[in-house]
Amino acid sequence: MFKNVVINFEIAKKLTKLDYGFIDTKFGEMVMGHSVENGFLHIAYLHFSEGRPIDHFAADMKKRWPNADLREDSEKSQSSFETYFQKQKPKREVYVVLTGSKFQNQVWSALLKIPYGEERTYTDVATMIKRPKSVRAVATAVAKNDIAVFIPCHRVKSKTNDMHKYRWGNELKVKLLNDEKGKH
Repeated sequence: MFKNVVINFEIAKKLTKLDYGFIDTKFGEMVMGHSVENGFLHIAYLHFSEGRPIDHFAADMKKRWPNADLREDSEKSQSSFETYFQKQKPKREVYVVLTGSKFQNQVWSALLKIPYGEERTYTDVATMIKRPKSVRAVATAVAKNDIAVFIPCHRVKSKTNDMHKYRWGNELKVKLLNDEKGKH
């Protein structure tokens, strides 16, 4: 979806406020947790809602940031999303906040190196991070990605091309990949 994604590891430790809410996207309803720091939008959480209530996501975010002031505001979330993403500027960067282990952060960083519109296997990703025997651990890290679309876990597949293990479903994975490839 976006090519200019920048990971901000430092802000994860300092996050004190997090706005969140439902947002409408061309791929369906999502829940976005975000913070504006120094004039830049940082996405800390982005999940497809799958019909679940907002409280489900609030509880999940509270586990990740127990000391942060969480504020539900779907209108603000939608406005932020539209301002930063619907009106894409060619060099606009998307900042994401990752809160995983060192290994998970390595895996998620590697996903950003998969070219837009292309796919790689879990084995490829394990090789990218110089841990070729850690294929299962890579698959687990990919599955725990909390920033759908921007950390492109949808670009990773098994050797057998089994897409049924995509966290948000095979149909959505195909839709995301087709969008990146310009197929509609």
